[in-house]
Amino acid sequence: MRRTKIIATLGPSSTQRIKEMLEYVDIFRINFAHGDEESHKLYFDIIREAKKDIPILVDLPGPKMRIGDISKEMLLRPGDKIVFSQKEGIPVEDMNFYKMVKKDSEILVADGNIKIKIVNKGEDFAEGIVIEGGILRSRKGINIPETELESGVTPNDLRLLDEALKLGADFIGLSFVLSEKDIIKIKEIVKGNVWIIAKIEKNQALKKLEAIIRESDGIMVARGDLGLEIGLERLPFVQKRIIKESRHAGKPVILATQVLNSMVNNPIPTRAEATDIVNAIIEGVDAILLTDETAEGKYPVEAIQYLDKIITYAEARIRNNRPKPRDEIDDAIALAIVEIAEIANAKLIFVHSRTGSSIMRVSRFRPRVDIIGLCKSEQIAKRLKLCYGVTPLLLKKELKNLNQIVSFCERFYRRKFRKTGRIVIAGGDPRSKEGKTDFIKLHEINTES
Repeated sequence: MRRTKIIATLGPSSTQRIKEMLEYVDIFRINFAHGDEESHKLYFDIIREAKKDIPILVDLPGPKMRIGDISKEMLLRPGDKIVFSQKEGIPVEDMNFYKMVKKDSEILVADGNIKIKIVNKGEDFAEGIVIEGGILRSRKGINIPETELESGVTPNDLRLLDEALKLGADFIGLSFVLSEKDIIKIKEIVKGNVWIIAKIEKNQALKKLEAIIRESDGIMVARGDLGLEIGLERLPFVQKRIIKESRHAGKPVILATQVLNSMVNNPIPTRAEATDIVNAIIEGVDAILLTDETAEGKYPVEAIQYLDKIITYAEARIRNNRPKPRDEIDDAIALAIVEIAEIANAKLIFVHSRTGSSIMRVSRFRPRVDIIGLCKSEQIAKRLKLCYGVTPLLLKKELKNLNQIVSFCERFYRRKFRKTGRIVIAGGDPRSKEGKTDFIKLHEINTES
């Protein structure tokens, strides 16, 4: 089983090929920064029709500024003069742009491919000189590095959040998180019905990273805007820091942006991209997200297949560094489960959990043995699909005692392997209080008996 999960963005390129993608994809993503209510619902319907129980991650746009609608694409060359204006010039979607931009500041457009120096500005216009040129299209992102924002949650985010909840999203990706206050604000609205994934893409967020991780259900290293914000030379080291701190806190962490960017136009990835993926596996990510590759690229299925192949090959050869156990009884138990399974050469680890917390703690230590997460909640089962090495198994009926749990695991093993072997069974006794792991059993199964 591939243990690092794959998240794929659904878009125009992949709607007709979704059934081919299902063999590899663990979670689908829909980016609410694009489209309208009708197209968002259509994407949900396409995913649910293809596979009813596959989780869906909805990304909210946050306070990202974008170019407005322009009639046709423009080729900008170094030295060209450019005017941003809602009247005569290139429009922007957010009027706050004219307040935030300063004379002599440099702005980045289209993922940093275009750099413009502002030479003059007014209340409703800004004039600039192109420093680095490129193709400008509608709705391309605008970055103003080092700009401090008051909040990462906009009124538009709240409107789209309500839409996502009504459509049945399982995860909410919160863009441009600035502090834990943004997470708390959204958590008060969703009331535990979805997991909140904090996207780290502002320098402001790095200053509050520990608190953001603590309040979030998961973290995304959003390298696109983060790289523009902090500088590409810092990005690899910041990525390592975010992944390390997320793993220490036991929060699932996703790597995103330009993972296989060359495959937007080419049928095979570059050598550097393959190396980047393997390094992410070594660092210990739970999941890798494809964006443009599957949303608008020419080879959406091929990109997923290459990602699957690279991850699978790497996992067979890499021994993950385990995070240091925290000074907690629960961590001691989780680490014991993993070490018993590996020393005994067990085929599977079964973890019975009513809240999912015991399963996540075992996943945190990155066992080389597959984890079968036994849970009675469909909602929890979907969330656990984000966690490294976990195959959630939704129980059709409640297991009421330890004997029933052991019998269920033994039957599952016999159906899967049909040969003698060992399994580790752990979790919370159904008769005890939720949220505790209070039994571990090394169980030997002789299929000849």
